[in-house]
Amino acid sequence: MRKRLIIGMRGASGAPLTIELLKQLQQYKEIIEIHLIVTKGAEMTLEQETDYTLEQLYALADEVHD
Repeated sequence: MRKRLIIGMRGASGAPLTIELLKQLQQYKEIIEIHLIVTKGAEMTLEQETDYTLEQLYALADEVHD
């Protein structure tokens, strides 16, 4: 059974760091189940600070929650 890790992303200037964290966690997908929560502010920050779309961000998680 995989361990569950919940990552919350909010509107602060951490979008690039969150993306990098999610990318690094991909190597542990056999033992970690990644759940992601993204606020509306984080969606705006993602657009302003990165070239990632929401769909690309969501693809880095196993589950995405409202």
